Amino acid sequence: MAHGVGRGLQDMFGPPPQDSLPDHLRDLAELLLARDAVGRREGAGRHAGRHEPTQLVLVVEDDPAVRDLAVALLTETVLDVVACESGEAAVALLKQRGNDVAMVFTDVRLPGDMDGVALARAVSQLWPGVRLVVTSGYADGRVAGLPPSAVYMPKPWRALDVLAQVDHAVRHPDPPVV
Repeated sequence: MAHGVGRGLQDMFGPPPQDSLPDHLRDLAELLLARDAVGRREGAGRHAGRHEPTQLVLVVEDDPAVRDLAVALLTETVLDVVACESGEAAVALLKQRGNDVAMVFTDVRLPGDMDGVALARAVSQLWPGVRLVVTSGYADGRVAGLPPSAVYMPKPWRALDVLAQVDHAVRHPDPPVV
């Protein structure tokens, strides 16, 4: 019987003693177990179209291999994943579903007129409650233009660091600016 990452780790190693894990790892384990519990309650509905997502993570990456890797990783969280390859496509999706988006995970270099830094600035102004994670393999001067609310993560990023950002987006969302 297949089940999620959190439950699989718990089955293999047993529940960790509460004082043996750092807070961020304990929070991550709880996030994975909660995601697994949601999946069991909904059965196959999540992937069969019967589940209406309430929170999304938007992956914006032009490299198909990196985009697929990020999507595969983020699919293991409580958030539903939507992928785009340009800043313009991301803004179009945000205009339709901005209230459902918990986090945007974007590369700096994107095709079209809007790079990841411009996308991050637009998101911080128009959807201020969305967690922004900007990544790049080329740390050039553009990252200096990131809004203060954005988290910069150099490539190659570590899966645990990305999952920690999802945890922050889900557990400690930034309140919308009024």
